[in-house]
Amino acid sequence: MSPLILLAGGYEGQIHTLSFDPDANPPTLKLTSSAKCGLAPTWLVLSPTSPTLYVADEWGAGPSVLTSHTISPSGALTLTSATRSGAAETDEWPCHASLLLSTAPPRLLVATYQGCTLSSIPLLATGEFDTTEEGGGRQTISFLGTGETGPLAWRQDQDHPHAATVDPTGGFVVVPDLGTDCLKVLRVNAVGDLVRGTDVALTAGDGPRHVLFSVLASGETVLYVLNELSNSISSFAVAYPPTSLFPTFTPLQSSLSLLPSSPHPHQTDFSSWHAAELKLSRDGRTMIASNRAEGHDPANPPPGAEDVLALFEVDSRSGTLDQSSRKLVGSGGRAPRHLSLSSERVGAQDSDMEWVAVALHDSDEVVISELAGGELREVVRLKGAGKPACVLWVN
Repeated sequence: MSPLILLAGGYEGQIHTLSFDPDANPPTLKLTSSAKCGLAPTWLVLSPTSPTLYVADEWGAGPSVLTSHTISPSGALTLTSATRSGAAETDEWPCHASLLLSTAPPRLLVATYQGCTLSSIPLLATGEFDTTEEGGGRQTISFLGTGETGPLAWRQDQDHPHAATVDPTGGFVVVPDLGTDCLKVLRVNAVGDLVRGTDVALTAGDGPRHVLFSVLASGETVLYVLNELSNSISSFAVAYPPTSLFPTFTPLQSSLSLLPSSPHPHQTDFSSWHAAELKLSRDGRTMIASNRAEGHDPANPPPGAEDVLALFEVDSRSGTLDQSSRKLVGSGGRAPRHLSLSSERVGAQDSDMEWVAVALHDSDEVVISELAGGELREVVRLKGAGKPACVLWVN
């Protein structure tokens, strides 16, 4: 097997191209090139149809908050276009983006945490942003003041959309709102515009961050919600009534904890622990969620304070998580802000080994582990990865 390519973006203003060779003895993970990209390129999106990368600069300002890049066979990046992330020019904090491919033209959906918006940005056939007036079709929805804020005032001071995820039908978008403890559901209408429906309420103080859809073997759909502030996972059965314009969300499980029995020795409680990402294995049997214990100086973290990943067995019939099966394993470092599976890459085969890449922001590492039989085994790590906040498999 040829070495696999990954891209890692983070808080040092660069996107690093990494080469992972699982067949080397021992396996290797090397930095092969780097590209300057704003102040904090903390969210990356790969096109499944072309060698294009979309980047959200979390701390950027002005017209280059969002950028598109072509990816060479070696993983090197070339900037192709740029645009703003929301309606304003500053103080937006784009924190998540995804592709909406069911519309013509396709669009990049961008959630801004501080700007409190969801933007739908049309894309050209080349993959670049369509910023022309006639190409327009750009839509920005403000969520400011559209929900009742949660009980944790230090984080839930206003609506804080934290992601925008397209459902399996391509007809709906779910936006977890960390500030108001709800899921905002939007429909894609006939001309590609987003139309708001009724919010789905979560438990007060959950602070939903990301969501993940799964289609079971039965054809039924389950939505999993990662709750950042309560460090938990919730799930819903999703149905599409033919007489309704919007899907229904029926609770399956609520607030399954990701926390260990006690915090790190240098901590008195879990107030600084914040769940970050969740992924479902290729076979649908293992759910992985990351948790960050952030209450320390990233430049001088306490020794031995390794953050954890939580692994759950998934019932293949109902999609529910078996809480008794939960295993907490070391993430390999501190602040696992993002993780991705090699099975998500373009061209992945069912016969390929499944690898998990974890972006460890505070310890400045990318760690790759083998996932097999619901177990993780670390195989290699790279230090000095640009304070990584997001890591993706390219091929």
